[in-house]
Amino acid sequence: MTSATHIAVAVEALVVSFGNFKALDELFFTAAYGEVRGVIGPNGAGKTTLLDVLTGRSSASSGRVTLDGELDLTRMNEVQLALSGIGRKFQKPSVFEALTVWENLDLACRRHRRSLLREVFSTAEAKDSEAVATVLERIGLQRHRNARAATLSHGQKQWLEIGMVLAQEPKVLLLDEPVAGMSDDETIETAALVRSLRGPHRAIVVVEHDMEFVEQIADSVTVMHEGKTLFEGSMQNARADHRVLDVYLGR
Repeated sequence: MTSATHIAVAVEALVVSFGNFKALDELFFTAAYGEVRGVIGPNGAGKTTLLDVLTGRSSASSGRVTLDGELDLTRMNEVQLALSGIGRKFQKPSVFEALTVWENLDLACRRHRRSLLREVFSTAEAKDSEAVATVLERIGLQRHRNARAATLSHGQKQWLEIGMVLAQEPKVLLLDEPVAGMSDDETIETAALVRSLRGPHRAIVVVEHDMEFVEQIADSVTVMHEGKTLFEGSMQNARADHRVLDVYLGR
């Protein structure tokens, strides 16, 4: 039985170098099942590079990254990582605007099913429909199921893309600046959505610049600076930490 304290992803002494520049410099980081982990830090701190390593878009120069204490993620490509349970929503929504909300989610489910070579086609078809309906309810877009994605607001497109990642049944859900460009109301709804996705078999990692949003959704935060972990703990304690104030909050 997976517990809320079981580590999903463990990053140990991770180094990512681009020439003479170290984007990540002996980084240590963990994300546990049952928690929402916020990742914050100034521009250039290495936040996006961390997500890129976890999804196979950047290669580690040295160090170790494991899933469930066993799988070495640094030895896997993007497809293998996705099939192992790493799902990422990028900052800019990349939905299929000519398709409806339902069709976008259905396509995500079908891709996942084909990749895993699941059950007989007819059985899988029914399961896909159930999965789409479930995800549609989770992201709160039931009333827009037949709307073209192009007609959605920016926030709704973000929720749709979160739903498309959820359709892949990720163990680790990576959200890259999920409220960038959102209205205040959309940000509040997104916070509620992220909190609702917390569960004992899922770890959620949120990279975000909106400090108020992070405080609303995160069980704990990691503050990165110059490719290293500067602070780990609650957002309340992060705001009171002199190192965080100096490098990020602008004291």
